[in-house]
Amino acid sequence: MWYVIVGLLLSIPVGVYFWLRSKVLHHRPENYPNTALKLADKQVVVCIGDSITHGNTGANYVDLLATTFADRPWQFFNAGRNADLTYTLLDRLDDVIQLQPDLVTVLIGTNDVNATLSQWRLKEYRDIGRIDPGVTPSFESFQANYRQIISRLRAETKARIALASLPVMGEDLTHEANLRADSYSLFIKQLCIDEGLTYLPVREEMKAYLGDFPTKRRYGYEAARRLLTVSVARHYLFGHSWDQICAANGNQLTQDMLHFNSIGARIIAGLITPFLQTLQPQPATAL
Repeated sequence: MWYVIVGLLLSIPVGVYFWLRSKVLHHRPENYPNTALKLADKQVVVCIGDSITHGNTGANYVDLLATTFADRPWQFFNAGRNADLTYTLLDRLDDVIQLQPDLVTVLIGTNDVNATLSQWRLKEYRDIGRIDPGVTPSFESFQANYRQIISRLRAETKARIALASLPVMGEDLTHEANLRADSYSLFIKQLCIDEGLTYLPVREEMKAYLGDFPTKRRYGYEAARRLLTVSVARHYLFGHSWDQICAANGNQLTQDMLHFNSIGARIIAGLITPFLQTLQPQPATAL
């Protein structure tokens, strides 16, 4: 009888682990692009990205925008997916294109940078199926993938397009992750200039915020994976807010070096807001 009790006790943490893992790797936002959900009397806004856009491992800036502008004739779709790179975003681009959106924002690249930082990080992305065995991300592949994303959106939709620079990766701006993210973001900014697209300076705003409110961080960037696991568990099992977790870890914006509290989400939403104002009112339907 004792082994049955032990088995049951052991099954609980295992079950919780796989539930949390599924929450991170396989969950889709309820408002993920789907033509069946598209409303005829609304203008379509699609926010494309990775987990920062997905918003279930940190504060959700897409939901924040949808709530803030609930009285406007805009329908928000969340095309974020946890752990995505530009490489895997290309595989999902048809989901966005089929909606024929009026406006698109793109916030992608954090995982492209992260995958270049070490072999064990690269292996993790391969283990969860985000990178094929024969693919090794690089700055050059990021540039090529990003250009292809924008090329398809411009060729296959009539959407207004805004590109966001990469958010901070941890709050030590001298860390190699942030130095590389600086270079990736400069490419995005130049692409906006070359292609006549709107640029959203997410990185610049977050760096300025950290300059105004210096961090009291307790952990370095190398703790990101462990902090992500603990943060997700604290949020979903114990109901702690992302803000509470972030503060407990001594950070100002990111509770686990990669995902953001409500302040970070408001920074992103605040930069998207003026771009939303460029949406032209739909013409009235003749009676």
